[in-house]
Amino acid sequence: MARAFSTKFFKKIKKIDPEQLEGFIAQVLRENAFLEVVFNAIAEGIIVSDGKHKVVFLNDAAAGMFGLDAGGAIGRDVEKLPLPPALLDLIAEHRKSGLPIRHREVAVRNPLRRLYNVSIIPAGDGDGAATHDVIIINDSTAVHRAAEEQQRIQSIESLAALTAGVAHEIKNPLNSLNIHTQLIHKAVDEIPRGVMTDETLDRLDKSASILIDEIQRLARIVDTFTRAVRPVKPNMRKASINRIIETIVELITPECESRGIGLTVQLDAEIPQVLIDAEQIQQALLNIIKNAVEAIEGDGGAIHVETSLKSDHVLIDVEDNGVGIPEADRLRIFEPYHSTKFHGTGLGLMMVYRIVKAHRGAIGLSSEEGAGTTFSIALPLDERPVRLLESEVIPPLAHLDGASP
Repeated sequence: MARAFSTKFFKKIKKIDPEQLEGFIAQVLRENAFLEVVFNAIAEGIIVSDGKHKVVFLNDAAAGMFGLDAGGAIGRDVEKLPLPPALLDLIAEHRKSGLPIRHREVAVRNPLRRLYNVSIIPAGDGDGAATHDVIIINDSTAVHRAAEEQQRIQSIESLAALTAGVAHEIKNPLNSLNIHTQLIHKAVDEIPRGVMTDETLDRLDKSASILIDEIQRLARIVDTFTRAVRPVKPNMRKASINRIIETIVELITPECESRGIGLTVQLDAEIPQVLIDAEQIQQALLNIIKNAVEAIEGDGGAIHVETSLKSDHVLIDVEDNGVGIPEADRLRIFEPYHSTKFHGTGLGLMMVYRIVKAHRGAIGLSSEEGAGTTFSIALPLDERPVRLLESEVIPPLAHLDGASP
């Protein structure tokens, strides 16, 4: 409609009096103002540059994504803007080829790792000639997080079915081995002295004891695997998060003191009781705090546990100044059988993850290798699930075009 109006206007421009010209200019300004309001209302970031690659427009979403000054950006070369390198590389690629770029995924740190779906489309004046470039940026971080979440859930469900079958097949012979080994142990004790030398009897007794201990250890491992993959069904009742943490602190303080680790707690007294399975939440938090203890090497270790009340959830942070988690491990930290500890089963954090998700909560972490790690757990105040945390792990996306580490 605007194009038809302007075409008619320019055909009759020589016959237009000043009053009509003022009316036309006023209409153009109104149309531009309206379009600016529309573009600023949408969630996608939009940057428009002219034929000389100077920025002529960027909306509020684009400015907010990358901390740009909208007014200061106008008139600047688009490649001179303080944009992430991965995005500048796409702009340079488009400028060199002149071809549209559609739905290219890039990963940037801003400051956390985020994922953007980027399109760069030439725009013309209606006669086929391109006069402007339109850069459209969509923050797809949440979409990828949700996809990774679904993939993790499917992985756990597949693991549960496999482990249940394997555990059933292993436990029966283990029970039989345990019974018969104990009978052997008892028979050794009943052998009269003199039939065998004392040294031989002691060796048989020791070997039988070792067999019993190892069989029982295997049985405990199988039980641990079974509990880890069994569907978590919380027994939901009103309970105090702060009281649970105080109980854990009482349990873990002696170990911290023996290792020379300072344990501090800051609890928000305004936090109400929430609907949780207190035993499961205690298990999850104790697991995380024990991981923090094991992550600290040498003197000067510190662990800080803090609770805070947010608009729709309770946030629990467990921070340590330990060795930190390498980035490659951070991306897989909640996966089954993935462990950074030599004697770890790789099931502890997976159990934590399942407990938190069964409570409609969210879990995330931030870590710096050599500086420490913070685990964050958010539990809802009501029936609504908690949104994904900013610190939640984002899956590796090396397979995506243009992804940066």
